[in-house]
Amino acid sequence: MATGSTVRSSLDSGSPYVVLRDVGWKGYNAVLKLRGERPRPRVVYLDGSVYFMTTSLPHERFKKLLGLLVVAVAQELRISFYQTGSTTFRRKAKRGGVEGDETYYFANAARVRGKKEIDLKVDPPPDLAIEVVHTNPVRASLEVYRRLGVPEVWACEDDGLMILVLQADGKYVGSKTSKVFPFLTAAEIFARITQPDPNNDLEWLDELQRWAREDVAKRPRPAAGP
Repeated sequence: MATGSTVRSSLDSGSPYVVLRDVGWKGYNAVLKLRGERPRPRVVYLDGSVYFMTTSLPHERFKKLLGLLVVAVAQELRISFYQTGSTTFRRKAKRGGVEGDETYYFANAARVRGKKEIDLKVDPPPDLAIEVVHTNPVRASLEVYRRLGVPEVWACEDDGLMILVLQADGKYVGSKTSKVFPFLTAAEIFARITQPDPNNDLEWLDELQRWAREDVAKRPRPAAGP
């Protein structure tokens, strides 16, 4: 599976991830098969390095809250979407594979809805990926997303959320607003999931839905492009 491989353990916000070096594409696919349908550890592959990640409670909280926000806004604004969760997206030609915390199709939802497997040689990548950075080697993940052509990534840390939008030159650039939801800012999204601290999830979800319905849904939407 690996030739002359080395294993290195690193710490990110107090939680470990393990890196296995010098792994070929066949070895990476063997790792995925050995893990099977189990959701953990998450696996990222980039240029021969395999990253194995556990998840912490803060990581899971941010992931779930951001996912609920995406769904609440899309539902209230009647924006068609297709959730693909932590599906493995990979391409041998790009030497990369990644499993987002949450992934979604919006513009391309109809092209993948109902499929048992997404093949990036013929299918589009997700329109939005969410990455919580607590236990994630985020630079590796972002490089894979870039190579796969994912249009937008939300990278969330303890102190803020960054919206990264893929440009025509193939590079990610930070943006104040979302491409999927152009009426939402990164600062507003982060404030919604952190202020006030959602000690009561039911009350927080009620307030989230009210905000989406009574505030966000009434905002003007940019005209669709040509």
